[in-house]
Amino acid sequence: MLKYFMPKLIYFFILLSVFLSSLFSVYAKEPTLAILNTIISNETQKLSIGNYGFTCEPYGVLTLEKLYNNATMDYTCQDKIKTFYIKHPDLEYYSSSILHIRQMYHIEFKGKECILYAKGQKVLSEILLEEGLAVKQPAFDDEEYNYLFSKAQNRAKSNKKGLFEDDTLSACIDSLYEE
Repeated sequence: MLKYFMPKLIYFFILLSVFLSSLFSVYAKEPTLAILNTIISNETQKLSIGNYGFTCEPYGVLTLEKLYNNATMDYTCQDKIKTFYIKHPDLEYYSSSILHIRQMYHIEFKGKECILYAKGQKVLSEILLEEGLAVKQPAFDDEEYNYLFSKAQNRAKSNKKGLFEDDTLSACIDSLYEE
C-alpha cells in the first residue's frame, strides 16, 4: 500500500514546492539600479541602465525650475524665483550636493517621472520638498507617497526653508492650488 502512495505523495510535494516557490518569486522583486551620469538641475538628472540612457524628473512634485518655466506662471512669480536663486545660489543645484555622479541609485518609474531613492528610503522628491525647493503637485494622488510628501512640505513651511522662508512666493504657490 505504501509503495502505491509514495510516488503520488512525492509528486504532490514536488508540485507544492514548485507552486510555493513561484508564488514567492512574484513578490520578491529586484530593485532597478541606474547609474547617475549627469545632474542638470534639481529638476532633471540623466541616468543609465547598461547602454540605455534616460532623464529622470522627480515624481509628484513641481520644482522651482518647473514653476519658473510654467506657462501659466506670471512674470512677478518668475522674478521672485530669480531673486530667490540670486539670494541662495547654492540651492539652484542642491541635488548635486546630495547625489553623486557615477553612483548607482535605486529607481522606480512612474509614467514620465521616476522615483529616485537618494538617501536610503528617502526619495529625491521628498528631500526637495523638505528643503523648500519644490511643492507637491496640486492634483497629486498617490496612496504611497501622498502622506510623505505632504509631511515634508509642511516641515519646510514650519521651518521656513526654501521658497517658504518669506511670503514673497506664497502667492505664486497658492495660485497653483487654486487652478
